[in-house]
Amino acid sequence: MKRLVLPLLLTLCFYCESVFVELTPPGLFKLDILLVPHFLLVLFIVMGIFYLRNQTLIYAAIFGLLFDIYYTEIIGVYLFLLPIAVYLASKMARVVQANIITTFFISLLCVGMVEFVVYGMNVFVLQRNVDTHTFLNQRLWPTLIINQIFFLVIYFPFKKLLSKHKKIELHE
Repeated sequence: MKRLVLPLLLTLCFYCESVFVELTPPGLFKLDILLVPHFLLVLFIVMGIFYLRNQTLIYAAIFGLLFDIYYTEIIGVYLFLLPIAVYLASKMARVVQANIITTFFISLLCVGMVEFVVYGMNVFVLQRNVDTHTFLNQRLWPTLIINQIFFLVIYFPFKKLLSKHKKIELHE
């Protein structure tokens, strides 16, 4: 049963991203912004830093493929972006001491990187006409804010859960 907790939590988070999009009406703050939840990516970044990196990379690839199948027009974008972001986050965390502040900024950087790559794919591959200024103001900044709020909410309980699971995994 303990082995199912993380996959079930990740699946719940995967589902909650679409629920968040459905429950957040356009023009919520009377602004023309787009809130893109990357809650699963934030969880993967924290997992990559405080849990077993290779297992986290596998989870990231599996959920990246699921994300591509259900939400995107190009298969493979999130399949590669999520594991790359997790790998980079885990490498950055080894350079600096991993705590809430450094993990916050690593998460901010990785979510921003993923958003920029997705923006680039939309512009160059799908030929979407969105200028950089519009992307930054209507999508990137609100997305970074909402995902970092999520990070602050889940950081301590999720880190505690990961440390318990890491001890269990290492003893088996």
